[in-house]
Amino acid sequence: MKVEAKTAARLHYLDDPILRRKSAPVDAFTEEDAVLVEGMAALMSAHRGVGLAAPQAGVLRRIIVIHPGLLPAGADAVLVNPEIVSCSEETVLDDEGCLSVLSVAAPLARPARIVVRYQDSAGREREVTAVDFGARALLHEIEHLDGVLFIDHLSRLKRKAVTDQYRRLYRELGLSGSEPAAKKKR
Repeated sequence: MKVEAKTAARLHYLDDPILRRKSAPVDAFTEEDAVLVEGMAALMSAHRGVGLAAPQAGVLRRIIVIHPGLLPAGADAVLVNPEIVSCSEETVLDDEGCLSVLSVAAPLARPARIVVRYQDSAGREREVTAVDFGARALLHEIEHLDGVLFIDHLSRLKRKAVTDQYRRLYRELGLSGSEPAAKKKR
């Protein structure tokens, strides 16, 4: 895998097919992965995000970055091959958005607490328990690795409202790259 710093310099948006593909596991964290993570962190920061998954940067690797303030002390901000171990039955309803959907938000219930197993960049197996917004962010980014977006959890009507709002913003901002798909004709 050849990753250059510029690979992670562009955010991929809603209608880009890469966001719907499943990411490959990371067998060993390489120097190229470190460059990718550096670019992902810069991209997340530049867009004022709290998390980013590698597919959002155009790379199908099971790597996410999370703002360290959302996790308990000692947890890594870079999670390699993250997997959900458990989720609480208790949920929290809150607005959720996504950098790849131009931060257009919609109310979504998520578990109040999750436990995630992952590897750090040295390959050591770790586990983190996150609550509230940290749990929401982790779950959101892990779903990206399987080609799932938060809008997939919305009702058809709410999903349409969010995607319509996204398309309006996309046009207004004059973004380039993955163009929003044309509306389907009835």
